Amino acid sequence: MPASANCVEQQELRDLPARGWSRAAMLFKRALLLRCPQCGGRGVFAHPWSMRDCCPICGYIFASEDGYFLGAYAINLVVAEVIGLGAVLVFLFRSDLSLVWQQVIAITAAILLPVLFYPWSRTFWMAIDLSTAGDKDIEQIQAHLINSRGSDTGTSQQ
Repeated sequence: MPASANCVEQQELRDLPARGWSRAAMLFKRALLLRCPQCGGRGVFAHPWSMRDCCPICGYIFASEDGYFLGAYAINLVVAEVIGLGAVLVFLFRSDLSLVWQQVIAITAAILLPVLFYPWSRTFWMAIDLSTAGDKDIEQIQAHLINSRGSDTGTSQQ
């Protein structure tokens, strides 16, 4: 069953402003709170590291195409590693720990920060995408996605 089969779009539940700073502010606030970018509903993640296919409230399909979240991976890498490295360097230069403990702290931070930041990287990527794309573009992509996934279920493989 395609992901869009469980997603029932309810446009009337979406309250995202059409454009401007209020749109961007609302999108990034919702991203920070791990909420649906379109309606602000909860339940975007089924588990801490497992995102649903669509919003359980308004039906907004999160991944509009294959590879949609590649930008989220880039955000995750940059934020987790640059900010993490900066924080670790400040901590290490201001402490008098042995070299072994400094390496343990740096390696632990390099492994844990991307894992912990993963959910936010996805919601921030959706916020960036929706703040730069117009509603018409999003509606066209969503309609194409639903149609293409619906037509995939009727074909059989030989």
